[in-house]
Amino acid sequence: MEPPVFVGGWSYSQKEINELFKHIVYAENYSILEFGSGDSTIKLYDHFKQSVANLTFITYESDPSFIQTHDTIQYVKYNENDIPDLVITDKVFDLILIDGPTGDKRSLWYSKIRNNVKAGTILLIDDFNHYKCFSDELDKNFEYELLSFSDEPPLPGNKSWKIVRIIAAK
Repeated sequence: MEPPVFVGGWSYSQKEINELFKHIVYAENYSILEFGSGDSTIKLYDHFKQSVANLTFITYESDPSFIQTHDTIQYVKYNENDIPDLVITDKVFDLILIDGPTGDKRSLWYSKIRNNVKAGTILLIDDFNHYKCFSDELDKNFEYELLSFSDEPPLPGNKSWKIVRIIAAK
């Protein structure tokens, strides 16, 4: 099945999504945790729903203007300044997408999601090279296999990402 179409910019790029979907194994039960909602949330949900009988999709967003209503996606609005105190669901996920918030605060998610991964969970970190702490915190919290990496400089039209498969939380 072809991945959904993405235009890049603030959203994922098509190349990034194509790289991600090279590593997706669809199962009857599949769970996705996303940090940073938007148009991509609906596209990804609709894509997975075509191949997954029981799909759980939870997305955390700090900016209400990016939250789009959908009956079966669970949206959690949070305050970016309260990430250290935010309680994340205790569910374990197959795929975790880290695409928000803007700035270096998204590095705070890694320590928060240590209990939400299993061996085999895939993490996609969008705009990976924008802050050194993205790499530092990933390495500090997880042992992983590198699946795909783009290190284009953070300039208009460029995209960077890192896609990894979790081996274990540290």
